[in-house]
Amino acid sequence: MSRQGRRDGEWTADILEAIAKVERWSAVRDRDDDMFRSAVMRELGIIGEAVNGLSDEFTAKRPEIPWRSIVDLRNVLTHHYWDTAWALIEQIVDDDLGELRRSIAGSRILVASAPVPERAVPPSPNSKAHCGRWMPRARTHCILSADHPGGCRSK
Repeated sequence: MSRQGRRDGEWTADILEAIAKVERWSAVRDRDDDMFRSAVMRELGIIGEAVNGLSDEFTAKRPEIPWRSIVDLRNVLTHHYWDTAWALIEQIVDDDLGELRRSIAGSRILVASAPVPERAVPPSPNSKAHCGRWMPRARTHCILSADHPGGCRSK
């Protein structure tokens, strides 16, 4: 169990969901739009907060990720928002989020609520291979086997 009573899988699901939003928005939005910028900075703050909640065991297994810098960015976005250079945020979106997504998605600790692309087709209701329960928080369907012990936050 990690900080604040949540498991690493829950924190990583939050991180992946935030990255998916930023990547989706970046593909279709004008980067000079104030709403886009605010939304991206909010999701980066969520990523930083979730990274801060990860256990030391989880982060130690992935030394290639600058965990402390991610948390520090969250602190700047929250406490020194007026002093945040948009060019830095764009660099993070363009160069760093994909690497973070790949590193976390490659871990075996993900829970069922790890987000998948919103356009993903939900499992067939007749399929016994997947749980398929709708997870409102993740806005996707559970992709674990139908007999998994739970954790998909479907309720």
